[in-house]
Amino acid sequence: MLATIILKYFQLGNNIATMVIFLMKKFLGVIFLCLILTGKANSGPYGEGQLQLTKSIADYFIKYIRGKYTKKPSDFYVTLDGTDATYWTCGEGVCKSGNAYEDIKHCEKLTGKKCKKFALRRTIKWKNGINEGKGKSSTINSNWSDAEIYAKLTELGFYKNNLTTKKKKTEKKEPKKTVKKYELKGERSIALSWEGYQDLIAGTVKFDEKDYRGTLNIPLPNNDGTCDGTYSLQEGGKGTWQIACSNNMGAAGTLKWIKNGGVTGTGRDHNDKKVKFTVSKKS
Repeated sequence: MLATIILKYFQLGNNIATMVIFLMKKFLGVIFLCLILTGKANSGPYGEGQLQLTKSIADYFIKYIRGKYTKKPSDFYVTLDGTDATYWTCGEGVCKSGNAYEDIKHCEKLTGKKCKKFALRRTIKWKNGINEGKGKSSTINSNWSDAEIYAKLTELGFYKNNLTTKKKKTEKKEPKKTVKKYELKGERSIALSWEGYQDLIAGTVKFDEKDYRGTLNIPLPNNDGTCDGTYSLQEGGKGTWQIACSNNMGAAGTLKWIKNGGVTGTGRDHNDKKVKFTVSKKS
């Protein structure tokens, strides 16, 4: 009888221990799942933390906001150091955002640097402790002057802000170097191959370039409309380009200045079709 009672207590103890181990495994599994989900949440497309835009990127953002040449602003992506950027626009109708993660890969491929999403349409979504990324306080009005947009970017902590928390020793200031501003306007012949069009698209491209950033205007055949866009040049003759067309198509890619003064470019449109073009040399 005593042996039977001891055996029952022993079995009960084993059952309790088994139950405790089971509950601990479940608890650890929940914690692990939460960590995974938290990691995914923290790796979203929108940027966070301190960011300072250079003057050229601030100007680039103003062009995106106004949509003068590229219709409606859709998505703006910027490198983590604020020195380069790319953006997407749309034609007429409701402006739908693209796949942010694919667009980030595209930005990183073009710039060679890590990118994050800065703005959705005309609202700055990047959170830096000053900007909350929502509401009128984070939205840029396309009718504002350049000075007003600069001031708003400064107010939100993205332009001409001193991010240093500790005071540094006073250093001797070097005299500022005078640099002449670069400007170039004109027209050149362009030959463009766009997958989906049987014939080569030939025409004239108009460009208005300032500080190595400019605008493009390319007519499409068969009365399909025109494409307006922008391009940005970098050191070594390389650069990026993007266009939005009146038939709701668009494309983006890289370009390269060749020795004779001509330009070659490659890229893909919104449907992942290949786009290539060659611009004639200076006449």
